[in-house]
Amino acid sequence: MKEIGLDIFPNVSKDDWIGLAKKQLKGDDPLQALSWVSESQIQLNSYYDQSDIEGLSSQVEFFRSLKPFSWKLYENVIVTDEASANKEAIESLTGGCDGIVFDVNEEIAFQILLENVLIDICDVSIRSSSELTKIPDDLNGFILSSNNSNAISSKQENQVTAIAEMLDSISDEQHILRNASTDFFLEIASIRALRFLLHERFGEVSNQIQIHTSIYPHENENQQWFVNSTAGLASILGGTNSISFHTSKGSSRISRNVGNIIREECGISQYQDQCGGSFYVEVLTNKIILECKKNLTS
Repeated sequence: MKEIGLDIFPNVSKDDWIGLAKKQLKGDDPLQALSWVSESQIQLNSYYDQSDIEGLSSQVEFFRSLKPFSWKLYENVIVTDEASANKEAIESLTGGCDGIVFDVNEEIAFQILLENVLIDICDVSIRSSSELTKIPDDLNGFILSSNNSNAISSKQENQVTAIAEMLDSISDEQHILRNASTDFFLEIASIRALRFLLHERFGEVSNQIQIHTSIYPHENENQQWFVNSTAGLASILGGTNSISFHTSKGSSRISRNVGNIIREECGISQYQDQCGGSFYVEVLTNKIILECKKNLTS
């Protein structure tokens, strides 16, 4: 097979694109006519190239230096009855999950809830809106309750505000719990920005801070499968350490297997900085970083 040299393709600059786009827009400036504002109120252009990331060397090098890692798949289990929740947890773990997030709203019998759950080889996390006094101290996961917490969570929908809120609260060796954005590229860039800002603040210690992302319910339950796939993939590409998918209808096995398929068949964990080289993602990441810093200093 004959090799084709890349030099046969003409070099195209941003000015070339602007000239052609301006002609098609009948004289309008394409960088104004085709720009838009994201759901986090970030102004974005319709075209980016190498020239847009020339001043982002520290950011680019940071992500290139990160080693590939395998993210973990969690499943949320709402506890209304310890025995039923235990059965659901065992099914999830044997179905491919690495950990369970138990949603608890009152004191429970942990010896029943955790029966046959091997907490030395899987992660068990507790999330509660009330005080829990009898939480086992040997769980591998996060604990989020009013009187016993090694995690912080933001309920902000705006990603910039959420990240700034987390950075104001975080200390080293904590978990960050966040909700995924349904905007594919915004989700990727948001987690990248969070990781970069954590590294700036804590240095190598930031590697101990675990980011857990939840895919939250879509207003249309029939679209939940699509949200799980797109938001889930974006979260993983962005660099979340763990993720849990939501089931609106049908079996949780289907939601769980979205994560299993992404992990086992896409080979994402074999590569570092999977989104490096995307000028749009690099610029969007930087814009979120700068907006977060404004929020932190205001």
